[in-house]
Amino acid sequence: MDGGVFDGKGATYTASSRLGDGGQAEGQSPIFILKNGATLKNVNIGENGADGIHVYNGATVENVNWLDVGEDALTVKSEGDVNILGGSAKGASDKIFQVNADAHIYIRDFDADGFTTLVRTNGGKQLDVDVVIDGGSFSNGANLFRTDSTLANVTFQSDINLSNVKNWTRVGDQQSGV
Repeated sequence: MDGGVFDGKGATYTASSRLGDGGQAEGQSPIFILKNGATLKNVNIGENGADGIHVYNGATVENVNWLDVGEDALTVKSEGDVNILGGSAKGASDKIFQVNADAHIYIRDFDADGFTTLVRTNGGKQLDVDVVIDGGSFSNGANLFRTDSTLANVTFQSDINLSNVKNWTRVGDQQSGV
C-alpha cells in the first residue's frame, strides 16, 4: 500500500506457503508492504506470518497483532519514521522488529510475549536509528533493544512492564540488565 489507510476491521491475514513457511529462513515475503507514510490498522496476522510487514519511507501500524511471528513481524527497509501504536506479538523465535535503514521508531503500548529481541538493528551495520519505547508489557524475552551501531539509541518512557526479560539494551557485547 502506497500512502493511505487500510483498516482491517479486526480481520486475520495468514500467509500462503508461496510467501514462506513462517520459520526463520531468510528470503520469505511479507504479507503487507507499506510505503510513503501508509497506515495499517486493526489487523491480526495469523499463524503463518511469513516475513510480516515491510516498511519503505515510513508508516504507522496501529492495533496490529501478530499471533505467531514468522521471520520478523515488521522490517524497516528504507529510511523513515515508523509508529507502532498498540498491538501485540507472540512467539518470535528471534526478533520482532528488524531495522535495516536509518529510522525514527516510536512504539507505544505494545505487548510482546516470547522473543529474543524486540527491536534489532541490522547486525554489524552503522545505522542512525532512534527508538522510543513508550509503555507496554514485555515478557519472556532476552533484549528489548539490540544494536551493533554506535549511532543507534533507545529511550524508555512511561510505564513499561517486564516479566522474565533479561536486558533492557544490548549494544554489541555490552548488556544492560533489568
